[in-house]
Amino acid sequence: MGPKFYILHDIPGRLRVHIPALREHEDYEHIQTMFSSLRGVQDVRIQPIIQTMLIQYKADEISRNHLLRCVSLFFRQEPFRPLGNFMIHVRSNVRENLFRSLIAGGLLLFAYIQNASFKEPTALVYGAVIATGYAVLSHGTHNKLRHPDILTGILSLGSLGTANMLQGAMVTWAVNVLELLHEMRDNKIIYSL
Repeated sequence: MGPKFYILHDIPGRLRVHIPALREHEDYEHIQTMFSSLRGVQDVRIQPIIQTMLIQYKADEISRNHLLRCVSLFFRQEPFRPLGNFMIHVRSNVRENLFRSLIAGGLLLFAYIQNASFKEPTALVYGAVIATGYAVLSHGTHNKLRHPDILTGILSLGSLGTANMLQGAMVTWAVNVLELLHEMRDNKIIYSL
């Protein structure tokens, strides 16, 4: 895991840091107010476009190291985003969709392994199929019935029958993953680090 911030400018009483995590925050006034409330801090300015924060402070009241510790602690408290550091350049909604799909895929695999010894669908099979349906239906904003993964699910369940719903869900899940990978390739947003 890389550093949370970089010192760009440092003289006693004035500190400018580059904080890549600023791109994930929207309430800059709240951040400025919080850091301004520290004893000895005179002014805080955030430049969200270039992801920097300038802190002017009284060096005899607060140390540079104390300020850096506060910056480090504040920007370490980010919401849990699975695969966040691995896929930092991909939009968060695509990451969430991929995470849901990976959970559904894991459930499908586990259900398939467990169901090999049973002839009738178990609660795990139903849960895996429901998780797959949720993962498929939760992404996309346009007409969902025209999505390739929805069409594949309807066609595979229709052709394989309800007795083979696990296999139908697996085919639907595979098409969903392919669609998400295609969406990641076409729509990824590159942030300047």
